[in-house]
Amino acid sequence: MSALHQVPRERSNGDCDRAMLRVSHLTAGYGRHAILEDASFALRRGAITGLVGANGAGKSTLVKTLTGLIKPLAADELSFDGQSLDHFRQRLGYMPQHTDVDWQFPATVADVVRMGRLPRLRWWQWPGRADREAATKALHETGMDSHARMPIGQLSGGQRQRTLLARTLVNEPDLLILDEPFAGVDAASQDAIMSIIRARRDDGAAVLLVHHNLAEVTHYCDDVVALGHGRVLATGPVAEALQDSVVNEMFGLPA
Repeated sequence: MSALHQVPRERSNGDCDRAMLRVSHLTAGYGRHAILEDASFALRRGAITGLVGANGAGKSTLVKTLTGLIKPLAADELSFDGQSLDHFRQRLGYMPQHTDVDWQFPATVADVVRMGRLPRLRWWQWPGRADREAATKALHETGMDSHARMPIGQLSGGQRQRTLLARTLVNEPDLLILDEPFAGVDAASQDAIMSIIRARRDDGAAVLLVHHNLAEVTHYCDDVVALGHGRVLATGPVAEALQDSVVNEMFGLPA
């Protein structure tokens, strides 16, 4: 059986009981054009799941669907703790790619982090004391507290990523979706970011980490969702799911 047609590995009942996010037979895309078809997987609480695949495999489409930026074309289930994901967006923290941000916008690091609290506020409300305290905590956690008043246009690559991570963490999310969090950072910043992610994992959060470096995925992640040709090729613990046949199928290499 080719990797393209592998049935994703079934977890034990204990693993399923720990699932925070469940996706079943999801088809997603733009207009009537499907990019990702019939995708099924689960994200465990207390685990880092790597989302991998070649360009065009459907990673961005999947992320945008989970974060509510686009609506699924079809899905049997898209649930968070057993209920509709739409009702739990506040418990989801999303870190976009740094290229999706206008870094010349006239804002400080603290401004950007506080923006992460806006989904919790009514349209007439201004950020209050609790919002400021949450931002201060997130800045401290990511080591950006000493740069809180710095204009974002003056940040280095690593500082930009830690600022986006602080904005993601400001609501104490139970589910983290991080899109290429190591892009444009040096080794020290990557280690610092990974330490924060692991700490959240160890506190029980579910983490979906989009990353292109398969060697680092095997080191950083507990589980993996491998995409190829718009489908889920394999899912499960990294050592079991990320087989050579799956990697070859992802990148169109000979078996």
